[in-house]
Amino acid sequence: MEEKHPELFTPQTNIDRRQCERVLPMEVMNLGFPRTGTMTVQAALNILGYNCYHSSAFFTNIRDCDMWNDAMDAKYLGRGLRFTRTEWDQLLGSCSAVSADPPATAFAEDLVAAYPEAKVILVEREIESWYRSFDTNIITVQWSLMISFLSELDPWYLRPVRRCHRRWATGWMGSHSRAEMQEKARQAYVDHYALVRRITPKGHLLEYKLEDGWGPLCEFLGKPVPDVPFPHVNDSEALQELLTIVIRRGLYNSFKRALRFMFPLAILGLGIGLLSRG
Repeated sequence: MEEKHPELFTPQTNIDRRQCERVLPMEVMNLGFPRTGTMTVQAALNILGYNCYHSSAFFTNIRDCDMWNDAMDAKYLGRGLRFTRTEWDQLLGSCSAVSADPPATAFAEDLVAAYPEAKVILVEREIESWYRSFDTNIITVQWSLMISFLSELDPWYLRPVRRCHRRWATGWMGSHSRAEMQEKARQAYVDHYALVRRITPKGHLLEYKLEDGWGPLCEFLGKPVPDVPFPHVNDSEALQELLTIVIRRGLYNSFKRALRFMFPLAILGLGIGLLSRG
């Protein structure tokens, strides 16, 4: 499991991204909808030599959630200033590529405006096949009562990630319940692809199918074809594995927090018991 999800076993870096700046040029952005192979594209771009950002990066630096929340609050709630290239350079400055997943997918127009020189990849699935996967792996998890409960017990790890994804659902998708998100999902999908096609500079867009492998992708990016097979990450399986690990960690953190409260009470109770006997 550690080999497949190293980001979950890497010690937290505790980096305040607002103190950072760009160290790698932003060259490629995969701006398709979640559940369209974002992990596969991330893996492929990493093999090609890019350092590709994906929302799984949260788990190596939870403080990233703070800045994503600021970005969503500014865009969807009017709290603070909308992000410009300066803020995106702070948040994503160590990356030369992005494979959008929540919450990055909510900022397609912002990222294209910030990095008009970057090339854009768009992977689109047949809508009903996509919807079934999105409903099972995103909507169901987004509105899970168990995860909501655990996140309130784990303010250090699970809660920041949970609140970031909830802002994404309510802000970008305008959804405040599972039923509302299900109702709006298909139209949001159609609108998103129309938006990305409209805003991407001419000649900078690759409409890509994962089954086409290295050829079109490498030609588009001007990279030689690697001598390794094209990666095929089972996104559904990987997401469920990741979720299992995150829930276990949330339970562990919740248990530790409970012990911190229970131990002094137990000592106090023991002391009162001893005094009453005396």
